[in-house]
Amino acid sequence: MTDGSEARLADLLARLPTRRMRRRLVRCVPQLDFDESETPSYLFASGRPGRCNPAGVDCLYFSETEPTAQAEYRQMWRGTVAEHQPKLTFTARVRLRKILDLSDGETVRLLGLSREDLEGEWRLRQPTPLQELGRAISRQASITAVRFRSAAAATAGRSGWNIALYPASLEAPDRVEILGRSGEPLEILP
Repeated sequence: MTDGSEARLADLLARLPTRRMRRRLVRCVPQLDFDESETPSYLFASGRPGRCNPAGVDCLYFSETEPTAQAEYRQMWRGTVAEHQPKLTFTARVRLRKILDLSDGETVRLLGLSREDLEGEWRLRQPTPLQELGRAISRQASITAVRFRSAAAATAGRSGWNIALYPASLEAPDRVEILGRSGEPLEILP
Protein backbone atom coordinates (compact mmCIF):
# COMPACT_ATOMS: atom_id res chain seq x y z
CA MET A 1 0.00 0.00 0.00
CA THR A 2 1.40 3.41 -0.93
CA ASP A 3 1.67 6.33 1.46
CA GLY A 4 -1.23 7.97 -0.41
CA SER A 5 -3.47 4.96 0.06
CA GLU A 6 -2.44 4.70 3.75
CA ALA A 7 -3.46 8.34 4.25
CA ARG A 8 -6.73 7.74 2.37
CA LEU A 9 -7.49 4.71 4.54
CA ALA A 10 -6.72 6.63 7.76
CA ASP A 11 -9.06 9.41 6.61
CA LEU A 12 -11.76 6.89 5.70
CA LEU A 13 -11.49 5.20 9.12
CA ALA A 14 -12.26 8.52 10.78
CA ARG A 15 -15.52 8.76 8.80
CA LEU A 16 -16.81 5.17 8.69
CA PRO A 17 -19.81 4.16 10.79
CA THR A 18 -18.92 2.18 13.90
CA ARG A 19 -20.84 0.59 16.73
CA ARG A 20 -20.29 -0.38 20.33
CA MET A 21 -19.88 -3.93 21.52
CA ARG A 22 -20.66 -5.34 24.96
CA ARG A 23 -20.75 -9.11 24.99
CA ARG A 24 -18.90 -12.31 25.68
CA LEU A 25 -16.53 -13.72 23.09
CA VAL A 26 -14.73 -17.07 22.83
CA ARG A 27 -11.15 -17.96 21.92
CA CYS A 28 -9.34 -21.29 21.43
CA VAL A 29 -5.56 -21.60 21.68
CA PRO A 30 -3.13 -24.55 21.70
CA GLN A 31 -2.81 -25.71 25.31
CA LEU A 32 0.76 -27.01 24.95
CA ASP A 33 2.02 -23.66 23.63
CA PHE A 34 0.18 -21.89 26.45
CA ASP A 35 1.59 -24.25 29.12
CA GLU A 36 5.16 -24.04 27.76
CA SER A 37 5.26 -20.24 27.75
CA GLU A 38 7.51 -18.59 30.35
CA THR A 39 4.72 -16.13 31.08
CA PRO A 40 1.41 -17.71 29.99
CA SER A 41 -1.11 -15.12 28.86
CA TYR A 42 -4.66 -15.56 27.62
CA LEU A 43 -4.23 -12.24 25.82
CA PHE A 44 -0.96 -13.07 24.06
CA ALA A 45 -0.67 -11.69 20.53
CA SER A 46 2.22 -13.10 18.51
CA GLY A 47 2.35 -10.52 15.73
CA ARG A 48 2.16 -13.34 13.17
CA PRO A 49 -0.02 -12.52 10.15
CA GLY A 50 -3.73 -13.37 10.24
CA ARG A 51 -6.77 -12.59 8.13
CA CYS A 52 -7.01 -9.06 9.57
CA ASN A 53 -3.40 -8.27 10.48
CA PRO A 54 -0.10 -8.30 8.62
CA ALA A 55 3.11 -9.60 10.19
CA GLY A 56 4.28 -7.37 13.02
CA VAL A 57 0.81 -6.08 13.97
CA ASP A 58 -0.55 -7.55 17.21
CA CYS A 59 -4.12 -8.78 16.92
CA LEU A 60 -6.29 -10.97 19.14
CA TYR A 61 -8.88 -13.12 17.39
CA PHE A 62 -12.13 -14.06 19.12
CA SER A 63 -15.40 -15.57 17.92
CA GLU A 64 -18.93 -14.65 18.90
CA THR A 65 -19.85 -18.25 19.71
CA GLU A 66 -18.02 -21.36 20.87
CA PRO A 67 -18.90 -23.41 17.75
CA THR A 68 -17.36 -20.68 15.59
CA ALA A 69 -14.22 -20.58 17.76
CA GLN A 70 -13.95 -24.37 17.48
CA ALA A 71 -14.32 -24.21 13.67
CA GLU A 72 -11.62 -21.53 13.46
CA TYR A 73 -9.27 -23.61 15.61
CA ARG A 74 -9.86 -26.78 13.57
CA GLN A 75 -9.26 -24.94 10.30
CA MET A 76 -6.04 -23.35 11.61
CA TRP A 77 -4.46 -26.67 12.61
CA ARG A 78 -6.02 -29.09 10.07
CA GLY A 79 -3.40 -31.12 8.25
CA THR A 80 -0.55 -30.23 10.59
CA VAL A 81 1.28 -32.38 13.12
CA ALA A 82 -0.53 -30.36 15.80
CA GLU A 83 -4.02 -31.12 14.47
CA HIS A 84 -5.01 -33.27 17.46
CA GLN A 85 -3.21 -31.39 20.21
CA PRO A 86 -5.10 -30.33 23.33
CA LYS A 87 -6.64 -26.88 23.23
CA LEU A 88 -7.83 -24.29 25.72
CA THR A 89 -11.17 -22.60 25.23
CA PHE A 90 -11.84 -19.46 27.22
CA THR A 91 -14.32 -16.61 27.38
CA ALA A 92 -13.73 -12.87 27.33
CA ARG A 93 -16.13 -10.19 28.43
CA VAL A 94 -15.59 -7.16 26.18
CA ARG A 95 -16.69 -3.56 26.24
CA LEU A 96 -15.51 -1.80 23.10
CA ARG A 97 -16.48 1.74 22.22
CA LYS A 98 -15.98 1.55 18.43
CA ILE A 99 -15.81 -1.49 16.22
CA LEU A 100 -15.94 -1.65 12.45
CA ASP A 101 -18.70 -4.08 11.52
CA LEU A 102 -18.15 -5.77 8.16
CA SER A 103 -21.68 -7.16 8.21
CA ASP A 104 -22.67 -3.63 7.18
CA GLY A 105 -22.84 -3.55 3.38
CA GLU A 106 -22.22 0.19 3.17
CA THR A 107 -19.04 -0.10 5.24
CA VAL A 108 -17.79 -2.92 3.01
CA ARG A 109 -18.61 -0.85 -0.10
CA LEU A 110 -16.83 2.26 1.21
CA LEU A 111 -13.75 0.18 2.00
CA GLY A 112 -13.86 -1.33 -1.51
CA LEU A 113 -13.74 -4.89 -0.17
CA SER A 114 -14.81 -7.86 -2.26
CA ARG A 115 -16.20 -11.18 -1.09
CA GLU A 116 -12.80 -12.71 -1.88
CA ASP A 117 -11.15 -10.08 0.37
CA LEU A 118 -13.53 -10.97 3.19
CA GLU A 119 -13.67 -14.76 2.96
CA GLY A 120 -11.01 -15.99 0.53
CA GLU A 121 -7.64 -17.57 1.20
CA TRP A 122 -5.28 -14.93 2.56
CA ARG A 123 -2.08 -16.85 3.34
CA LEU A 124 -0.69 -16.80 -0.20
CA ARG A 125 -1.45 -13.17 -1.08
CA GLN A 126 -0.06 -10.85 1.55
CA PRO A 127 -0.63 -8.11 2.38
CA THR A 128 -4.35 -8.32 1.72
CA PRO A 129 -6.81 -5.43 1.89
CA LEU A 130 -8.04 -6.72 5.29
CA GLN A 131 -4.46 -6.87 6.58
CA GLU A 132 -3.89 -3.28 5.40
CA LEU A 133 -7.12 -2.28 7.16
CA GLY A 134 -5.84 -3.95 10.34
CA ARG A 135 -2.52 -2.12 10.08
CA ALA A 136 -4.35 1.20 9.76
CA ILE A 137 -6.59 0.41 12.75
CA SER A 138 -3.59 -0.56 14.87
CA ARG A 139 -2.06 2.88 14.22
CA GLN A 140 -4.97 4.90 15.61
CA ALA A 141 -6.87 4.91 18.90
CA SER A 142 -10.51 5.29 17.93
CA ILE A 143 -11.61 2.03 16.30
CA THR A 144 -10.52 -0.96 18.37
CA ALA A 145 -11.75 -4.01 16.46
CA VAL A 146 -13.20 -5.43 13.24
CA ARG A 147 -16.19 -7.76 13.14
CA PHE A 148 -16.00 -10.12 10.15
CA ARG A 149 -17.66 -13.28 8.87
CA SER A 150 -16.00 -16.57 9.82
CA ALA A 151 -14.78 -18.36 6.70
CA ALA A 152 -14.20 -21.50 8.82
CA ALA A 153 -17.83 -21.54 9.97
CA ALA A 154 -18.99 -21.01 6.38
CA THR A 155 -16.85 -23.96 5.26
CA ALA A 156 -18.58 -26.04 7.96
CA GLY A 157 -21.98 -24.95 6.57
CA ARG A 158 -22.80 -22.52 9.38
CA SER A 159 -22.91 -18.80 9.87
CA GLY A 160 -20.50 -17.29 12.37
CA TRP A 161 -18.70 -14.07 13.19
CA ASN A 162 -15.24 -13.24 14.47
CA ILE A 163 -13.69 -10.20 16.10
CA ALA A 164 -10.15 -9.05 15.33
CA LEU A 165 -9.12 -6.87 18.25
CA TYR A 166 -6.09 -4.56 18.14
CA PRO A 167 -4.52 -4.20 21.62
CA ALA A 168 -2.55 -1.09 20.58
CA SER A 169 -5.85 0.72 19.88
CA LEU A 170 -7.51 -0.06 23.22
CA GLU A 171 -8.02 2.87 25.59
CA ALA A 172 -10.30 3.27 28.60
CA PRO A 173 -13.25 2.82 28.70
CA ASP A 174 -12.51 -0.14 26.35
CA ARG A 175 -12.07 -3.31 28.36
CA VAL A 176 -11.29 -6.95 27.63
CA GLU A 177 -11.51 -9.40 30.54
CA ILE A 178 -10.70 -13.09 30.43
CA LEU A 179 -13.24 -14.69 32.73
CA GLY A 180 -12.32 -17.09 35.51
CA ARG A 181 -14.33 -18.64 38.32
CA SER A 182 -17.58 -16.84 39.11
CA GLY A 183 -16.90 -14.35 36.32
CA GLU A 184 -13.84 -12.89 38.05
CA PRO A 185 -11.29 -11.56 35.53
CA LEU A 186 -8.06 -13.54 35.14
CA GLU A 187 -6.47 -11.01 32.77
CA ILE A 188 -7.53 -7.54 31.63
CA LEU A 189 -6.73 -5.16 28.77
CA PRO A 190 -5.95 -2.27 28.61
